Amino acid sequence: MTTAFHSRRGPLTLLWTFLAASSGPSQSIARDFLRVSTASFLLSASASRAQESCHASDETCRQPQHDQHDETVYWHNYSIDELFDHFGCHSILPSYAHDEDDDEVDPPRLAPQSVDELALKPHELADTMRMLEQMRVKYQTEINAVSIPNKEDATSVFRVPVFVGDAGHKGRGIFAAESIQKGSLVLSIDVDNVGIFKDPMEWRRFTYTLGNTDAETACNFMEWCWVQHVPKLDDEEDDIRHGWTVFIAFDESGLVNNAEWGAENENIRCGIPPPSTAEESTYSSSGEDRDNELWGPCRYHYYATRDIAPGEELLIKYSEFEDKSQVGWVEFGVGAIVIESQ
Repeated sequence: MTTAFHSRRGPLTLLWTFLAASSGPSQSIARDFLRVSTASFLLSASASRAQESCHASDETCRQPQHDQHDETVYWHNYSIDELFDHFGCHSILPSYAHDEDDDEVDPPRLAPQSVDELALKPHELADTMRMLEQMRVKYQTEINAVSIPNKEDATSVFRVPVFVGDAGHKGRGIFAAESIQKGSLVLSIDVDNVGIFKDPMEWRRFTYTLGNTDAETACNFMEWCWVQHVPKLDDEEDDIRHGWTVFIAFDESGLVNNAEWGAENENIRCGIPPPSTAEESTYSSSGEDRDNELWGPCRYHYYATRDIAPGEELLIKYSEFEDKSQVGWVEFGVGAIVIESQ
């Protein structure tokens, strides 16, 4: 008995041995069990041989873990970072030539520059506008979770005059074309020119197929998308945007830079400002926001936290929506948890 349990013979051989040594009811039970086991073994062997005979070019037997070109299975579990790496975005996007963590600060300008000096010329924006239009048309055709109008009818996210200009090591940025008073509504994403995604697989498919057509556009799409948790107000009806939602604005608003890259304070902020914002500074001399807890929840509107001069870059804090752990993208379903080093 001990020898049988340690035998290198297969299980069917052992069953035949047991059957030959059995009689009566035991033999009948063993025979029925053997029929089932033999059938299972033959099916398993057949499947194994079929798999071994597969060739990489055979679409009917391609295995996702071995073939990285099968679009039906290859990307379906990719995180945003893996898609970013897949399309080589670090080498495509100019801003990644600088390390975002080095807190690089551009040298101060010797004299204030005029709007005309700062603003990029139309031909310098042509590629950006082409990519935005490519995203908008693809979204309108394939997703359209919210109605996206034609480009000519689209409502701008910005509620104040702005322009796109050179933001130094950050690349392009958004600048005030006129003075903006503290407490003013600067931009609103509650307009018909902003797309949303609620399904992580839908977002992955959109990004992956966009990248197969134009990797640069896909990289900028990932850069310009943001994930945000939209809280529901007590007296508000259900809205598809409630909860974790990925947004993409089909205009230049995706070029608003992060204040934290230059160790600066943001001058526009998401949420409803406290009453004091329109009367006095919300910041202490140390730079701490004294009214931080008094702001209303971040939903769709962004307000000026202080007076903003013409030619000044508009800045927000990206950490309002996401931190380095990517909790928002994880909650949405396309993030990979990042553990920060101590």
